Amino acid sequence: MSYTLRKILLGLILIFYIPISHGQSNKSVSALAGYTDNGISTFVSFSYSLDDIKYNFFELGMYSGYLNEQQTNYDIDVTIHTATLGYFKRLEFLSTHNGLILTFAGLGGVLGNESINGGNSDLPNGALITSKGGSIYGGFAAIHTNLYLTNRLSLLGRYTHFYHVNSEIGKSKFMIGLGLRYVLY
Repeated sequence: MSYTLRKILLGLILIFYIPISHGQSNKSVSALAGYTDNGISTFVSFSYSLDDIKYNFFELGMYSGYLNEQQTNYDIDVTIHTATLGYFKRLEFLSTHNGLILTFAGLGGVLGNESINGGNSDLPNGALITSKGGSIYGGFAAIHTNLYLTNRLSLLGRYTHFYHVNSEIGKSKFMIGLGLRYVLY
């Protein structure tokens, strides 16, 4: 085995075998892009923990969904912007002992705005949209997994299911996405 190959293998072993630092960090930011019902979505958040972010945290986030409603024969654009506030707890049985992979489950509330066809009630073929859009509220449940690349940076995969109590389009929406999470301190 060549000297260079041995150095690469040793480096990989050190990266993946040595446990992540257990220093207490209590703030992080994250950004994701993903898929939502018939469209694309983005989610950015700030997380804060009273203890250590690797065990539990509160999250304040902003979700934006740009979707195409397909429950009718018409092509109707729907835009959703919501603020979320939730609590996440680590799932020990889905996380590694060394802290390299951490999985969390969370619940929270949602408050935002739903815009149907950009607020225009007329469709190109002359049909009228009777739904107005407007303020929406509800709750969410989420599961997200961090794969730590360094002590502070992790790859984030997330599935979130939203339930909008008063939505004109559909009460139930989801987002599945990938992104990055950075632990501040």
